[in-house]
Amino acid sequence: MITHKIKDQTLWIYVSDKFTIDSFADFQAAYIDNEFKDIVIDFSETSHIDSGGLGMLLQLRTHLGEDSNRITLCGLSDHILKVFEVVNFEKLFKMA
Repeated sequence: MITHKIKDQTLWIYVSDKFTIDSFADFQAAYIDNEFKDIVIDFSETSHIDSGGLGMLLQLRTHLGEDSNRITLCGLSDHILKVFEVVNFEKLFKMA
């Protein structure tokens, strides 16, 4: 499940449970029609991410003009962090 809020020109996206292609519509809706400067995606409640989830993050990055400084990924469990490291996402996104 995806929820979001905007606070101080930052879009906060919260990913609960699994981040898969099933989350696509809700994830895209969170950033397509909103005005914001930066995005923080909170994975603290995420138990699983698959290639569909990774693809959605890449699509978001492309949508924002490939600017990795505007997107921060936080709340990463060891499992999720390992997935991001395997695909070199630490070079594409800020991680907190």
